[in-house]
Amino acid sequence: MVAVKAHEADRFLASPPEAIRLFLVYGSDQGAITERARHVERLALTRGGGESVTRIGSDELSSNPGCIADEVYSASLFGGEPVVTLRVTDGRHNVMGSLQPIVERPPEAAWLIVETGDLAASSPLRKSFERASHSVAVPSYPLEGRNLASFIHAAAEAAGVTIDPPALDLLLESLGGDRLAGRGELEKLFLYVDEKKSVTVEDVEAIVGDTTAARTDAVIDAALLGDNETLEAELSRMRAEGGSAAALGTLALRHLIQVQLLRAAVDAGKSVSEAVASARPPIFFRRKASVESELSRWTSDALRDARRRVDRAIALTRLQPALEDAAMSEMLHAIALDARRLKRGASA
Repeated sequence: MVAVKAHEADRFLASPPEAIRLFLVYGSDQGAITERARHVERLALTRGGGESVTRIGSDELSSNPGCIADEVYSASLFGGEPVVTLRVTDGRHNVMGSLQPIVERPPEAAWLIVETGDLAASSPLRKSFERASHSVAVPSYPLEGRNLASFIHAAAEAAGVTIDPPALDLLLESLGGDRLAGRGELEKLFLYVDEKKSVTVEDVEAIVGDTTAARTDAVIDAALLGDNETLEAELSRMRAEGGSAAALGTLALRHLIQVQLLRAAVDAGKSVSEAVASARPPIFFRRKASVESELSRWTSDALRDARRRVDRAIALTRLQPALEDAAMSEMLHAIALDARRLKRGASA
């Protein structure tokens, strides 16, 4: 049995044990999942002498549940060991029936990589990969705080670039937790500074600019501060750019949980500024004023009601994905209406 913690994933995948042939890459950071799955494919091709990867979508298993086993246990037509990747395209697809026989009788000369979304600790798929001796489950979650800083430093070191401390603070605020998108932004930034080999705040503002994470924060803050005009403008912008309404709901829930914890600290006697300064993960400096305003306006009871709204919207998007955009928009505007009522109540 191999247990890998999220912060150890890259180090483990750099040189996994030779006996590991089955890899489950799961989590909420789709960029990291994709990047790590492609890394394992390249590793498998190198170790096994293969020349190609067979990729299968979970939707194909409904009509041919045995196709994964057929590929894994068959000799490659091109020489070398077969490398097969299963991408779970819908969390409602039950893939255990196809994968369990392979986990129980792992191939001696083939590789299987499974890409999927977030899995609870009780998930049969996750438990089977965590318990078997020839398999591993690799968690992939958005980069935050110290892990994001380490990621940026490692990328800068590899590029031979130094980053001024204020520029690092801005990068920590601007880069989203998606590893693949973040790496792309850093590559553009390092190419921009070129021979200067030093990144300043001005460089970050010129190249990284208004990233997806910053735009998402703007949407959530606009709702919690009752700014309907900004909220609708930012939602329209996200729609035009193909942003994920479901992901926005998850981030809104995460932010509300943090604000609830900070509100509890304020209720226990801390000042608003002290609570925000003590937040973990830290709140980046450009967002502190907004979060302080949210804490001053929202009571614990009101935050609890807002969280229930988000929970209901997320549940609806999982039951009816086609309604995710409408569900998230309605939920955020309802929260904005509550925010305006709270402001009127505070000023009365």
